[in-house]
Amino acid sequence: MARNLFGGTAADAAEDITGARVPGAEGTVWNGPGAEALQVTDLLDFAKNPIMTLTANAEGMVNHFYGPDNVTLLYVDFGAGRVAMAPVNTSTDLANHLNAADPHGAKAGAVAEINAQKGVANGFAGLGPNGKVPASQLPELGTGSGGSVDWLNVKSAAYGAVGDGVQDDTASILSAVADAPYGGTVYFPPGIYKVSQPIDLPRGVSLRGAHSNLMLGPGMAVDEWACYLQAAPTFTTGAMITIIGEDDGDHPAINGEQRITNLMLDGSKTPTGGLDGIYARGNVQNVVLRDVCIRQMPNNGIVTASDGATQWPYSWRLHSVMVDNCHVNGMVFEGNTDLTLEDCQVIGCWSTGFKLTNCANTIVTHSRAEWNGNYGFWLTGGWGNWPGSGAMSLVNCSTDRNGWDGVRHDASGNGAFLIQGLMTRRDGRNGGPGGAGYAGLRLSGSAPVVATGVTCYVGTDDGGTAGTSPDYGVRVTGAKDVQLDGAHLHALLQGLYDDGTNTRLSLGTNITTVVGNNYAEDRKPLNPFARTSSVSYSPKGVFASPSWGEFWKPKRDAAATGGKAKVLFVGDSITKGYYVSDLVNKNFVGLVRNGLQAKYGDGGSGLYSSNRSAAIIGSKPEAIAAWTANNSIISTTGTWTDTGLYWGPGISSIYADAAATATFRVRGSTVRIYTLAGVNTPNAGYTYSIDGGAPVAVPDPGLTSGSVRTTTVTGLTAGNHTVVISYNGTGGARLQLIGVSAENDTGIVVDNMGRSGAKTSDFFVSGTGNALWHGGTSYPADLVVYALGANDAAASVSLDTWSGTVYQMLNTIKAVNQGQTDILMLIQHRGNYGAGTFYSQYAARARGIAEEYGAALVNMWPIGRNSYSYWSGLGYWGDSTNPGAAGADIVHPSDAGHQVIADQLLPLLMG
Repeated sequence: MARNLFGGTAADAAEDITGARVPGAEGTVWNGPGAEALQVTDLLDFAKNPIMTLTANAEGMVNHFYGPDNVTLLYVDFGAGRVAMAPVNTSTDLANHLNAADPHGAKAGAVAEINAQKGVANGFAGLGPNGKVPASQLPELGTGSGGSVDWLNVKSAAYGAVGDGVQDDTASILSAVADAPYGGTVYFPPGIYKVSQPIDLPRGVSLRGAHSNLMLGPGMAVDEWACYLQAAPTFTTGAMITIIGEDDGDHPAINGEQRITNLMLDGSKTPTGGLDGIYARGNVQNVVLRDVCIRQMPNNGIVTASDGATQWPYSWRLHSVMVDNCHVNGMVFEGNTDLTLEDCQVIGCWSTGFKLTNCANTIVTHSRAEWNGNYGFWLTGGWGNWPGSGAMSLVNCSTDRNGWDGVRHDASGNGAFLIQGLMTRRDGRNGGPGGAGYAGLRLSGSAPVVATGVTCYVGTDDGGTAGTSPDYGVRVTGAKDVQLDGAHLHALLQGLYDDGTNTRLSLGTNITTVVGNNYAEDRKPLNPFARTSSVSYSPKGVFASPSWGEFWKPKRDAAATGGKAKVLFVGDSITKGYYVSDLVNKNFVGLVRNGLQAKYGDGGSGLYSSNRSAAIIGSKPEAIAAWTANNSIISTTGTWTDTGLYWGPGISSIYADAAATATFRVRGSTVRIYTLAGVNTPNAGYTYSIDGGAPVAVPDPGLTSGSVRTTTVTGLTAGNHTVVISYNGTGGARLQLIGVSAENDTGIVVDNMGRSGAKTSDFFVSGTGNALWHGGTSYPADLVVYALGANDAAASVSLDTWSGTVYQMLNTIKAVNQGQTDILMLIQHRGNYGAGTFYSQYAARARGIAEEYGAALVNMWPIGRNSYSYWSGLGYWGDSTNPGAAGADIVHPSDAGHQVIADQLLPLLMG
């Protein structure tokens, strides 16, 4: 037992309530400050004589005294309230403690021996001659005895990783991860750790490397800076690190709290395949990445996804994370609410740098997207509109020399996106030559955007080679609500480009534009009160007669306030959508429909032709599987066959002569079912059911061969409907099904009448009924878009024969309602199928036809630089085995190629 010494310091004074010292004052001592405290009388003065109270000396100070045994805090009261007083002998106690026997059980001699062995003085680690703590003074990690059990060294004897880039260290790493407790760390000393299967991280486990290289500079070879996990050449699918929050029997329903620090993931030995760096799925919360590098993955750097239901990763934080030269995207976050990206960089990835979809309440700050093949930052998809969801902020970020737009915003939602302090330069590289209308910042979404402090600068590649880009500093097309202020926009063609299709574009007074190469200095302040917002549309390959749109535009504008307008696209398999990812929404017709309906009102889904059935699509299993999954083709039972007949809207029909069903998914308050009277076989009756309702029988009306019969159902809601057509297969008859259309009473209706392999003569043949169904009396429209020619050219149809059929088509359309239908002729692209001579002749003749009929003409051939290889380099051609992706199809565009066609059409249709 020992008494501690109190008092005797410059702070120990007896004071009254004014703070004045009171010489000779008598004070009491207590064991606490409150009313429940007890007075302490077991006191000794400095000479160790018993006292019960304290007496201030002549200067009003409290002399030394001893408190009760082992008491380390007392309260003294000299009339002004109780004041805490601490012992004054703590330094002596500490020294005694350090020199005494180990209070946790070791004897003093044992402690001295251990200290001597480790070179530790007085219980503290000391520095060696090099200024570092000697390794002998540090705990051995991961040994299970004498070491830190929550730090597991993969190279320790317990796990046996080698880290030489030759031995497969997967088993060692997985063993350490499995042993790590919640809050534990798996440590990777310098080395190259070869892995051949995913490292599946449990909750609360950290992976920590000795050093993350981020991006090696000139003269710094990878092998000289060996400190990373490297995927084995056979490791081609999945991800190097996975974090799964899904109750699947192997993972918890809620996962999270993982940490990855000072670690590099390297995919350079796996040049092809679908391997990602980090993949997370489901309810994975509060993951932190710091000082992490992911390089040369054959697929994406980081990907998050849902569990297939409603759970998404949540509240991730990434600090100083680099994704370098991955072969698809850099970072792909979808549904990741409360995401934070700070000081992150994606460079040299082959597709998009940062792709964010519905990541509500996200902050991206001080981050860079450079030299990526497509977009630098892509903010896309539908962002949540639930209470408190919001959008995101992009603050103090930069882009440089990305292939497409530096920042692309086409997101929907009601939360406002904040873009602040954005510096863009040299984006729109476009494979080297620039052009194609790309911008530093492109805004085309319906979600609001507030952009301040935006700069754009033009330039070429670092060596001064390749083309100058971008074409535009800020490009605003089809956006709903944009506010832009405080901008300096230097671009090759135009600092700020507004095509007039925006619902509301508010420009501040502090906007300066510069046009020309990077040496241009002709700076012009933009006066928003003096400029008008109208279509200024004169790219090569586009023509519109002065009177074009005189019928279409009034009907279109009236649709926004309760009217109705109809557009027909008459075309071939490109129009139909081979090989887009979604036949309804991703082909250029669907993109145009969505753009028009977003501004002028939803007129319904339009015609859902039987051409979108496996019976007509043919033997394309990968594409059919993808289209079936997203409900963009007809689902059927029984056997349906292409009739090969060309009557009715879309000149497509399929037949069943045994029991069968066909299911259509349409949108609109009025539904029409089109069937074809029997040809060489008796015509059949059928039944239909809408949204699971009772079947309704439709008998055979006894129409003549080649006649189209229409069944109309009204009074439905304006939403989506499932229409099931059923045939019982009796009576030796045949049901020939053309398709189903749906429309609302107001808005824009867009019908896609594309048919695979169609030529102009298939739609419009003089003296046949099918000529009247495509803008004629049987199916009139306010605007008809003619998109044919590729199959005519492939069949070597002469210029005079082709143009003669086109004239018949236009005469049939113009015969309706005193000619009040506008025409737009679309020459899509001749592709690479060797029939270019005819197609070029068609394009030249089309200009004269357009002028004669007051039509518009969009010729994608010169817009595409008259070059199949140019489009191929941009990823605009499709892939028959991977719908939507870039490939080497000789005529059918990818999703990106269809977007380019839609981008040429929408300014005309909405201007």
